[in-house]
Amino acid sequence: MLPDKDGCVRVRANIGGEVEIKATVGQLFYSGQALAVVEGDHEIESLSVRRVSKVVEILVEDGTEVEAGALLMVVQEIEE
Repeated sequence: MLPDKDGCVRVRANIGGEVEIKATVGQLFYSGQALAVVEGDHEIESLSVRRVSKVVEILVEDGTEVEAGALLMVVQEIEE
């Protein structure tokens, strides 16, 4: 997940499955903190940020079934 020119990162599911959203809009996350978890049939994916980031938009509801590649949320990296 790389930021665009405005520092926004689009967080996508790498596997299909049920999403558990662990974030709210405006919340700050630090490196390694889980934003969301996707639980597939045979694997679980925990999505986190590499730099301090603020959640700008959440595009799916908690408990939603998504396909691999689905856009889950947008975060903006914060300059430290």
